[in-house]
Parts: sequence; structure tokens; C-alpha cells
Amino acid sequence: MVKVIIGGQKHLSIPNLPRNSRHTLIRPKPFPAGRYPIEKIWYPLGSFIAWQPLWGRYQAIHSFNRILYTNKPWFLTFEDHRVLYRNPQNQQEAVIYELLNNRLALDNCQKIIAISDYAKLRLAKRIEGWKIEEKISNKLDVIHPNFPVRSHSFKRYQEQQNLQFVFIGNHFARKGGIVALRLAKKAEKLGLPITIHIISGLEYGSGVPTDFPERSRYIDDLKLLNLNNIVFHKNISNEKVIELLSQSHFQLMATLHDTYGYSIIEGFSVATPAITTNVCALPEFIRHGENGYILELPVNEIRHWRNWLHGEKTKTDEYWDIVNSTYDYLAEQALQQIIKFLDRTDKPEHYEYLSAGALAQAQNLHNSEKQNELFDNLYAAAAGVY
Repeated sequence: MVKVIIGGQKHLSIPNLPRNSRHTLIRPKPFPAGRYPIEKIWYPLGSFIAWQPLWGRYQAIHSFNRILYTNKPWFLTFEDHRVLYRNPQNQQEAVIYELLNNRLALDNCQKIIAISDYAKLRLAKRIEGWKIEEKISNKLDVIHPNFPVRSHSFKRYQEQQNLQFVFIGNHFARKGGIVALRLAKKAEKLGLPITIHIISGLEYGSGVPTDFPERSRYIDDLKLLNLNNIVFHKNISNEKVIELLSQSHFQLMATLHDTYGYSIIEGFSVATPAITTNVCALPEFIRHGENGYILELPVNEIRHWRNWLHGEKTKTDEYWDIVNSTYDYLAEQALQQIIKFLDRTDKPEHYEYLSAGALAQAQNLHNSEKQNELFDNLYAAAAGVY
């Protein structure tokens, strides 16, 4: 049995670790105190003193979204190129950043794990031309996030049912909540038999990627939460989220930017197909007409929404016009896809095919039982325990 330190970002680690490891996984508190980790002073310090000192022995480290300065065997899991130290402000930072980035090329860095092909692409583009590019590339691998598979068979579809959708996301506008509301409004006008459940803390505006920073621009959309075909749940327990996913026909996540989309995989674990966009990692596990539907956005070579502006440019009326028209464009795309589905003469058979495809995706690529063995073997090999 191996003792493995788990470090770095907790939110990323949960779906990217073994769920029932035969080894001992230790998650220490940040140094010097949980609420005040040392990286608050200067972020790279967390790479040198990532946790409170441990008196017990450990054989390996698994770090999430953070490069570590250690002599122990260690693994790095990351979601995009931001794991690298970049854009130094002065010469001192440049030296430290290069020192830390070069740790990835050392032999004790056992494996560099991207959570998607998108993440791998982002890192590969960032290290082009680096002296350590080849060494990093040789240990770079993709292991997708894992979740318990909760269903044993696909869902049945009954013609007389209202079509049930669920949107999940605290970053409300970025994840597609505005699209869901506008879709509900369009569907109500047409008398379509759909209900959309909204699960969100309603975070939006300044500080959220892709959002227009002025919150007042979203007021009219948020009034749509009172529509008769909207059920607003705000924040509920994960158990309730899974229950709602299992009761819904589709998950709706018309996102403008999402490095992965964990909730979609949780939906797949209960055989719920998804309607989402073609950005970032999403096309890697959503196949149009097989386990859900993809709404097409214009994207660039790194799979980002092409019309996304940054910095001061997001504060202009031009950018509001861009995001506003995009929300409506996606809502109309989703509406037409739903009408097309409702008009099918083979709805039960087609839906059950989508549901079976969603469940197969969870079982084959995101199955926590399979990933459990994979990670446990990696830890054992790193520690020389067989």
C-alpha cells in the first residue's frame, strides 16, 4: 500500500482521483493555515510549501493544477495551459517561473495528465519551441474525469410526457442559463410541452469569463425565471441534482466556454443525454445524434468561441451586442432541435438510442471503477510497490 499526498486545487481533484483506492490518499491542509495558504502572498510559493508539514512518511504526490518543487515521485493533472507559470513581471519571477516549469521535465515527474484532448492541445501549443518540449510531450497523457455509473440501463420515453430539461451552473450566463431562459420563452409562445429546471447560484457579470460585466444588462432575462415552464431550484444538494438529472430527458448546457463540463458526465451516469455547444472539450464526449445534440458556435483553432472578447473590450456596447445575439442564436438553435425531436415519428426509439449512448459514454470513458484501477497501478509503480 502506498501513501499518496493529494495537493493543489480540490475541485479538480475530486473527479480525477481513484474513488475507492487501495492506497492511502492524504489531503493535508495548506501551509501555514487552511484559510490563509501561503500562495495568497505570492502564488508560486505554493509550489514550494504546498501543505502543512507531515511527520508521517509518504511515497508519492498527485498534484492538481499546480507544479511542485519536490524530489518525490509525483503526478500532475491539469485542465488547461494555465498550470504553467507564465508572463513574469520581472527578472526574478522569470527565473523562478522557469525553474518551476522545468520540474515537469525531471524524471521524478512520472506523468503529466491532461483531463481532455483540449487540455493537452492547450499545453502543447504553450510549450512549442521550449527546450523541454520533447520531454514533456513524452510523458503527456489524457485521462478523462471519472464518476460512479448509477444507471444500469437506458431510459424509456413515454409520448404523453412533458419534455423535461435541466440546466446546472453557478456561472449562469457563461454556462448557458440565459439561453435556457430565452428558450423557455420561445417555447411558451409556441405552446411546446417542455419544462426547464434551473439549478444555479446565479453568478454572472463582472469577473465571469465571456460575460458582459454590467449586471443590469441581464435584468430582463432574469425576470424569465418566473415563466410557467421554468422551475428554479437555486442551490440544492448533489444528491438532489443527480435525482433531477435522472428524472430529466435532457441536460441543457449551451455554454460559451467550459474547460470540461462535469455535470454532463454526471448526467450520462444516469443515462441522460445532453444538449451543449462545440467549445473546448465538449465535442470529445458529446456526439451529435448519438448521446445528445451539439449547438454550433464559431470556434478558433483552440476550440474557443471565436467572438469572445477580453479585458476592456468586454465593457463596450459592441460586446453586449455580440453576447446578446449569441444567447438568442443558441436559444433558437436549441428550439429548432427540440421541435425537430418532437416532430419525429420514432421519438421513443430515437430517445432511447440517445439515452443508451449517454450511458455507454459514462461506462466506457468515465467509469470510476475502471479509472480506480488505472490510478492505483500508477501510484504503485511510482513507489516501486507491485
